[in-house]
Amino acid sequence: MVLGDRIRRNIGQVDEKERGILLDAIIAIHEQFHFDGKRDDDIPGGVSYWFKQDEIHQSTHVHHGPAFLPWHREICNRFEDMLREYNKDISLHYWDWSYDPAAIPTGEGKPPLDLFNNYFGNAYRNVNGGLVGDPLLKHGFYDPTITNNNFRGDSDDEKHNNPFDPPKYLRRNKQRGTLESYMKKLFESGKIDKPFFTDEQIVGSSNYEEMWKKIEHVHDLSHSYIGGTIGDPHSAFRDPFVFLLHSNVDRLFATWQHQPGQEWRLNPENVYGSLISTIAKVDPTDSKEVIIGIQSELFPWNGSYDPDPDVQKRLRKVRPWAAPENKFERKNSTHPSVVIPRPYDTTVNIKRPSS
Repeated sequence: MVLGDRIRRNIGQVDEKERGILLDAIIAIHEQFHFDGKRDDDIPGGVSYWFKQDEIHQSTHVHHGPAFLPWHREICNRFEDMLREYNKDISLHYWDWSYDPAAIPTGEGKPPLDLFNNYFGNAYRNVNGGLVGDPLLKHGFYDPTITNNNFRGDSDDEKHNNPFDPPKYLRRNKQRGTLESYMKKLFESGKIDKPFFTDEQIVGSSNYEEMWKKIEHVHDLSHSYIGGTIGDPHSAFRDPFVFLLHSNVDRLFATWQHQPGQEWRLNPENVYGSLISTIAKVDPTDSKEVIIGIQSELFPWNGSYDPDPDVQKRLRKVRPWAAPENKFERKNSTHPSVVIPRPYDTTVNIKRPSS
């Protein structure tokens, strides 16, 4: 492995030093990097690069619609770019959800790797009351000692929703075993209607819609598998582990695109198939939510604008893409920077037939 080659890899196979560098960068963009403005501006400013991720996700919350994969690719790419402002050699590695993140086999007689207790804090409810602890606690990713009103509460807590403020709690309640074993129990008990899909089953999908729905199904259960803060989709992006999870989501999308003989999957006009013309609409099952289509501009980075007034009134403006900076970029899921994925270890070594 070469630090700085910009290939996203299975973090369980990344050198210990590089895993530490990634963690250092995540901490640094919270402590050292902030957007312009002040906490009490009309649209809050002064938000750390890290807290901005929760603000972005809560303002948009793109789930169960055609743009689920491209929107989350965009947030992962932008987050990786922020990390590279601190260290240009960083890559946003991924958690391969085939493995238990608390017990990844390392071989050569070495003990299993625990991504939580070695890097990202505790993983179980029976440790410290479910609180993640250090290093995230020490570096201000949450603060249970806050006694004033300056904290971020639950997603529906309108009184405590300033993105400048830390959440009071960051919790996990990871299920025992692997994600696959967890989903198998749920499927066999009738609690979910579809089983776990393997990488091969996802990558073997014949079209975008089939592949997207398989990935999102496993993704949804991966959130509840980790539990705690990540288990709530409205607060998931307060826990840095969520980016290892979503980098894996994007990896599977990218690997599907890069299959030999399927070059059309890298073509913006073809990759989304029959979903190419979809637009944003209010979710008929939840009037507070918006389902985002392929032709929808990616908000909040477009300044949080949509031509549909019913959609528009449900969007929350986020700086610096909204006023006063207005650094918006209007593009949808067909933009080449969205369609063409960044390199993963499962895409750069795929052999292609010679032309």
